[in-house]
Amino acid sequence: MTDFPVAYVLLDHAHLPDEEALIQTLRTRYPDVQWSPGGVLRSHDADHPMFIRAGDHLMTILMMPAPIPYDQELWQRASWLWPEAFHAVGRHRAHLIVATMGTAESNKATKALNYTEKTQLTTAFAGAVVAASPDVAAVVWQGKVGRSPEMWLDQSLNAFAPYPDQPFALWIEIVPYLAGKTLGALTIGLSAFTGREIEFEVDGLDQRTVTSRVAQLSSNLIARGLDDWPKSGTVFEADFEIDHRVEMFYRNSRFNIGPVISFESFDDRSGRVRTFPIIPSTIARDHPLLVMLGKVGLFDPAKVQNLIRLRPDHYQSEVRLEGFDRALSQALSCMIATEGYAEADSNARRALANGDPASARAMLQPWADEVGKIQLALKVALTVCDAFLFVPAPLRSP
Repeated sequence: MTDFPVAYVLLDHAHLPDEEALIQTLRTRYPDVQWSPGGVLRSHDADHPMFIRAGDHLMTILMMPAPIPYDQELWQRASWLWPEAFHAVGRHRAHLIVATMGTAESNKATKALNYTEKTQLTTAFAGAVVAASPDVAAVVWQGKVGRSPEMWLDQSLNAFAPYPDQPFALWIEIVPYLAGKTLGALTIGLSAFTGREIEFEVDGLDQRTVTSRVAQLSSNLIARGLDDWPKSGTVFEADFEIDHRVEMFYRNSRFNIGPVISFESFDDRSGRVRTFPIIPSTIARDHPLLVMLGKVGLFDPAKVQNLIRLRPDHYQSEVRLEGFDRALSQALSCMIATEGYAEADSNARRALANGDPASARAMLQPWADEVGKIQLALKVALTVCDAFLFVPAPLRSP
């Protein structure tokens, strides 16, 4: 999570807003907050920041006489809600950086703001800057979410509103995607509040329902926080919109956006899930440790301990990653590169030759247990996307 939120107000021309007009706008829009000049001697040079007090806290505006760096993906996402987004970013020539600056007093009793409180103040302040500036082209939140000035004027009025009315649509983007025939959506920007984004991929829903669900979950998560959220592995029962159970996991994103809260159909209603071996038959057949364990009945690649359920439409193909199997083989080889195993292997072979498989099994049991630990660790890693058996598929738009 980031320490403080930042809004970038994009302008057609480089200028700071008039301080008196801005303070009056703030007082009109948010009368419950005490707004006043920052108490810092201002230079008339536009390169110097403007400071405004919000109660015991200090807000700042810094004018940058240049456009923000162009981000194709940001404006592509913005254009889903705002078709004029590309035109707006193309015409801007300067931008304002709006952020909190900590407490305005040296008094240690002044309470430090948490991230949500900083977000509320920054949202209110940026909304007033938009209202007090005549040539705003767009507003970018945290460098990730681009919105129109009209949307900011309207929704930032609810900057201090409690759940469910907080203006989270200014802070996060909901990105739809397609996995096989299933419509999904993920968030961008939610992790600043919670440390995790959302990936929602539940079978049988249309895009409106998916987007609405992700919006509801995001708003609720911002209000409650992750500590008050259901635990990983929770299964939710069917409801009025979703006619089957849904499982929630904390995992890493296969789209490389970091940690996520993942929602997926618990039951494989659409035939999307297939079973794959963790240790493939080639390694099971050729590796001396597994061959020996197989002889005494301590390893079978077809047993459930060696199987993982995955969705092939999450991957580019079903060709196993060479690096995964190479690392697996190396881990198995390290287990037998000891004097202890050499002795156990020799004794087990002697026991088998003497018709005593039970003794051979007992001698090799510790290594079978270690193989089981590797299988379990890999099953967990593959489930939470700490590791991949196949190359993940890229994000695909509906």
